[in-house]
Amino acid sequence: MIAILMTVILGIPLGNAFSVSQPYYVVGSQGQASLHCTFIIKAKEMKVSLYKGMYGEERICSANINISEPHIVTDGKVHCRGNVSKGRVDLTIFGLKGEDTDLYRCQVEIIFPPPYLSKFGNGTLVYIPETPDCPTEHTEARIQDNPEITPIQSPSLPLILICAILITTTIILILQVMNMIITPSKSNHVPQIAPQKGDYMNFW
Repeated sequence: MIAILMTVILGIPLGNAFSVSQPYYVVGSQGQASLHCTFIIKAKEMKVSLYKGMYGEERICSANINISEPHIVTDGKVHCRGNVSKGRVDLTIFGLKGEDTDLYRCQVEIIFPPPYLSKFGNGTLVYIPETPDCPTEHTEARIQDNPEITPIQSPSLPLILICAILITTTIILILQVMNMIITPSKSNHVPQIAPQKGDYMNFW
């Protein structure tokens, strides 16, 4: 009972003195952003978490840290790498996109030595610029191997030949039809031969 009371009594001033601060604004690049969280307290074992949102709605990464191994490594689509030094946590977030621009808050939990303490930082606004969808090296190689056919490079010669053949055939058909129409009209026209005077004389 006395130990619990002493822990509470000692923990009240430590809790009031314990605070976590962060930079106000950070600009990321190439899908990653770096920020740091500072605190004034000595700890041998702690837990560091990073939350996204004004009130920490989404936890991005979390890791238990021992002073003997002060490294932070997490997995996931959006993951963190970091180190803990004296009164400071340096974090780098990977896998970010433009839509991930938001307020990010650090939470530092002191596990050992007691008493247990937990504080959130004031938050860092992390801005992730939108990156254009640039083609990769593999895509560029495929484009070079298979260049796009432009209208100038399109195979237009066979089309021209086909059109010329169709036009010539049509003209020939028209001429044949006209010739068939004109020829019967000429054959039906029989010239009348006037009888000569000698023929009448021979008849009589």
